Amino acid sequence: MSFPNRRVAAAALLLLIAAALGYGAVMWMRSRRASGPETAAAPAASAQAGSHPEPAGEPSSTSEPGGTLELSDAEQRAIGVETSEVRRRTMAGGLLTVGRVEEAETQLATISARVGGRIDKLFLDFTGQSVSRGQPMALIYSPEVASAAEEYKLALESLQRHGSQARPDALAQANDLVTASRRRLELWGLSAQQIQEIARADDPPAQVTISSTVSGTVMERKVTQGQYVKEGDALYTVADLSTVWVKADVYESDLARVRTGQPVEITVESQPGKLRGRVDFIEPTLNPQTRTVAVRMQVANPGLRLRPGMFVHATLALSAGQEVLAVPRSAVLDTGARKLVYVARGNGVFEPRQVEVGAADEEFYPVLSGIKEGERVVTHGSFLIDSQTRLTGGMAGMFGGSKEFSANPPQAPSGTGAVLQVVFRSVPDPPTGGAETAFHVSVTDSSGKAVGDARLKVTLLMPAMPAMGMAEMRQSAEPKWDGTQYSGSMTVPTAGSWSVTVEVDRNGQRVAVYRTNLRAK
Repeated sequence: MSFPNRRVAAAALLLLIAAALGYGAVMWMRSRRASGPETAAAPAASAQAGSHPEPAGEPSSTSEPGGTLELSDAEQRAIGVETSEVRRRTMAGGLLTVGRVEEAETQLATISARVGGRIDKLFLDFTGQSVSRGQPMALIYSPEVASAAEEYKLALESLQRHGSQARPDALAQANDLVTASRRRLELWGLSAQQIQEIARADDPPAQVTISSTVSGTVMERKVTQGQYVKEGDALYTVADLSTVWVKADVYESDLARVRTGQPVEITVESQPGKLRGRVDFIEPTLNPQTRTVAVRMQVANPGLRLRPGMFVHATLALSAGQEVLAVPRSAVLDTGARKLVYVARGNGVFEPRQVEVGAADEEFYPVLSGIKEGERVVTHGSFLIDSQTRLTGGMAGMFGGSKEFSANPPQAPSGTGAVLQVVFRSVPDPPTGGAETAFHVSVTDSSGKAVGDARLKVTLLMPAMPAMGMAEMRQSAEPKWDGTQYSGSMTVPTAGSWSVTVEVDRNGQRVAVYRTNLRAK
């Protein structure tokens, strides 16, 4: 590069650096102007908007995040809250599943070669053909059969030559020879008729006919014409499809309602009517990928309506039994560790209630404990109520001022005077996830005088979110009195919505509990 070109390149580089520095300075000044006033004014506003100071006393279990809530009519309409009365119902009488038709293993038969030799003819040369018991299936040429047939014929001729005038011992020996040679032919699969034909024929045949031992359908042909086979080689597989198996996968949650011998109804979309069978076997192992257990059903198959490989609908009959207390399936929230319903107590108040339920049918859960007949439960909107409560510790974050109540609000201990006023603020506001955050708490009595002889504990809580694989996160600190307020610091573990609880103890007693929310960026 020439000297003038180098000077031009250097000047351009300097201009780029100067522009970048100027842009950074302007952005820094803008951020200072935007954040300065808010840093001073926002803490008090945020503390007042989201705060729920509570009177002193022992904290109620329902006052924790997820406690009893009150929603206005407008808020209920906004999230579409619907309720249903808890009453006794007769549970549905069937468990519907999808099954696959398979040939019954107990109805399978193998047609094999009784002798070694060459396949001279196949009477059934493709799969799917029907076959009857005793029907010829293959013709095998076998030198061994020819030799045995010749021996049988010679034995018969020897017996005839001896006649009735022969010595008894010679006659008995001739009879034994005939019996032994005949038995050898029978063991090779020759029928009585074939053996009689050998006796009458001038030239004994060297071929043996292999006949089917069962009636059914040819599922597999394993040989071809002209092929040499050994004794015992499989020629055909035949299945009797008058009875078939239907295998269905049942979820482990429904397994308690399935038993051996249970009646089953089978329907096929392409054919009218129903077929009936019964549960024949339940697999002892569970598929870890699908969380299902294979259930085998034995079904009569008149007219071969069911064919191996078809998909069918199987309805396992369940005994209706007596009426049970039941709630709609949509009312039950399964957290993994427990099951909850939200009970409508009237005047817009909703209470979470842990329940124990049995195996559900298509619409309802039977209730074993936790709620009573006649109460009303939320069937639509309960998930939204529960999720927002867990995230924010109350409903203020979503519904603009809806309050969290306790079924038995704690009262201030006698002799402690009026309820204390608590204000919480963080610096910066909002805090940054993963960074150290300073916080200040002011506690005043009803006259506005600062209280400096209390012991405070500040707790940040983000509830567990199993669907996202997140465990509960909790962080605590005890701020100290600095002459005007209580100050401390802690690290906010991550960005997101956090529930803030400030517990105020005085003279060994809990005098105030204050709750608010903050959202870390």
